[in-house]
Amino acid sequence: MGKTLLAIPHRIVIFDFDGVLTDTMPEMLRFSDQVCAELGVPRHTTPADIHGLPRMGFDHLARQLGIPEELVPQYVHKILACFDEHPITYSLFEGMREVILDLANDSVLAIVSGNLQRVIRRFLEKYQVAHCFWQIAGIDQPGNKREKIQAIRQAVSLSLPTVMIGDAVSDIQAAREAGALSIAVSWGHQDRNKLLEAQPDFIADHPQDIIKIIRTNLTLRSA
Repeated sequence: MGKTLLAIPHRIVIFDFDGVLTDTMPEMLRFSDQVCAELGVPRHTTPADIHGLPRMGFDHLARQLGIPEELVPQYVHKILACFDEHPITYSLFEGMREVILDLANDSVLAIVSGNLQRVIRRFLEKYQVAHCFWQIAGIDQPGNKREKIQAIRQAVSLSLPTVMIGDAVSDIQAAREAGALSIAVSWGHQDRNKLLEAQPDFIADHPQDIIKIIRTNLTLRSA
């Protein structure tokens, strides 16, 4: 847990991390190539490999790259270890800090991500926004994204509108399955047209669009 719950929050806003708050694509590609070489599968990873994933996740990326199934757990473990061990050189997308600080005034903020909780927390602390988030649920916590969104809703209030902000088709699907609204961002790891095919409730082309969407739709209820 992080921030104390607001007395009367207006909504729950859940962010994905990679591709939404920060651009970790260069690290993903570099770490993936490194791990593939270590596993004896010399495969060059490209943005297209990530753009085309049916579900976002390092296990799905491993299979996309042709990693033998028995080596997939090692691939995932090693990629996450790279994120854990290397210094944070990536930064918040321009304008995202202002979005976080604005929403933190009247919303319960959380993160549900396929990255490690401690990596995310270290990043948020570096950019001085960790105090804005009530909970960070990383891949090292049990459950899939749908289950984590549902757990946050149940812990805060099932009656509050809940919005999941993601950059992947799987984020949109997880939100829908968990009874939350979805905002797809077009600056992340999957392109705008692919996201639109998954029928998000809203799409944001710039960080400030998130504020506009949420403030304009205050009365929206979770599905």
